[in-house]
Amino acid sequence: MKDNEFYLSAEIKYNCLDVVKMWGTDFELKVYSLIDTDYEVAENCIELYGESKPDLYAFEVSLDDGLSYDYMNDAIRWYANHINKPDMEVLRTDPREDLLEGSMPTSEI
Repeated sequence: MKDNEFYLSAEIKYNCLDVVKMWGTDFELKVYSLIDTDYEVAENCIELYGESKPDLYAFEVSLDDGLSYDYMNDAIRWYANHINKPDMEVLRTDPREDLLEGSMPTSEI
């Protein structure tokens, strides 16, 4: 992954915290704060979650974008570094539901 592959969109047309885009593609990773919003999973989307105490995030891409799954993890890693949270864990399940039980990270960033 090259650091210059991704960037934050200056125009946010969604009700989210940030939108990470990839140069030269239609790829969009929507970033939601699980602390500040009542995030609910949208239809036809792939979602992953991030935990970097005390912050919790949801990351969402549209299933309509063929690049979604391929670039999602790299975009999340880029975003975590961009916001100075390189210790962020990427989770498959919503950490709000797993707070009492603990969660299983899919990877560490």
